[in-house]
Amino acid sequence: MQYPIALLLTRADCLAVKADTQEDIDRTTFRITAATRSATLQTNEATADSAEISSLTDQITPLETRVATMPAGEARTKEELRLRGLKRQREELQDQQLGGQGGRGAFRRSRELDAAQRQLVGYQDCLAQVQARHDALPA
Repeated sequence: MQYPIALLLTRADCLAVKADTQEDIDRTTFRITAATRSATLQTNEATADSAEISSLTDQITPLETRVATMPAGEARTKEELRLRGLKRQREELQDQQLGGQGGRGAFRRSRELDAAQRQLVGYQDCLAQVQARHDALPA
């Protein structure tokens, strides 16, 4: 982007804009660090949750078949309780993912990181243009 650097008439103007821009760079760099950590944690958590959902499904499917063929009694009741518990665990993980805590949350964090990185590039470009203007002005 071309910034209106011609409006900076003195080196003092340039130094003030450079200071403001550097503050923006520092804040954005901090946001990038935080967003990177958040995106990594969210992605790892979403991956683990997906694996856990898959594992629970792998346990539930044969257990449903087995319970359906068991005669009524204490053993069947125990297996039904176990089956309900597994289904409840799977539903809780699925609810978390639907609530934005799963893959969608990881995607959102990655998108925030990308936006911050793009913003940093813009600030750095601005700083370079202001520095060039500063250097071109008389002392």
